[in-house]
Amino acid sequence: MPKRVSLDAIHADLEALAPYARSFADELGSVYAYFEGRHGGGTLLVWAPRALAPELLRRLPSDHRGRIVVGLDASEGDAWPFARALDWASPQAVLLAYEGEGFYHAGGGWKEVGPPEQPRRAPLENPDEPLELVRTAPTGVRYHELRAYPAWSSPSLDGSRPGDGVAPQAHLARARGLRVYAAGLLDLDQAWTPLLERLGNAPD
Repeated sequence: MPKRVSLDAIHADLEALAPYARSFADELGSVYAYFEGRHGGGTLLVWAPRALAPELLRRLPSDHRGRIVVGLDASEGDAWPFARALDWASPQAVLLAYEGEGFYHAGGGWKEVGPPEQPRRAPLENPDEPLELVRTAPTGVRYHELRAYPAWSSPSLDGSRPGDGVAPQAHLARARGLRVYAAGLLDLDQAWTPLLERLGNAPD
């Protein structure tokens, strides 16, 4: 389980980002950094756990059109902070970044059932009720997290593949009509070109 993020850590993130990009933190402690490219193109939200920020920022494309908004999740991968990120960034597409390898355009649905101390993952059609947990953001804001995540899919990019249980927040973006993909940090260098081309953000 990720270590709880403190307000001091969030303020440190903002100070580190300030020389390079316009940045702010929202009411749930998510940190956003706006990287403006050349004129034209759309907005891409790149959403990742806060712990991956140093490696993710190193792997951002150096040349692009439009805007890339990096959103750093201070939660344990909950859906509600990601839904707020969609409101703040207003993207045309989303890339969910995670540790490791893989590049995905689809993910299977699942839910967590059983006691909160020992939850287990089950298919959505399982008759047991999904867990609903009360979370407290680093800012002190409390929210309910329903641990049930429908399946999602987007048009595939070169080399992408479906994967069960990948990027559970993604269904929220698909429900808004957005293209959404999931990629491991180790594959981001190969992912940028097809992704930016689809979004119209590839450099001339």
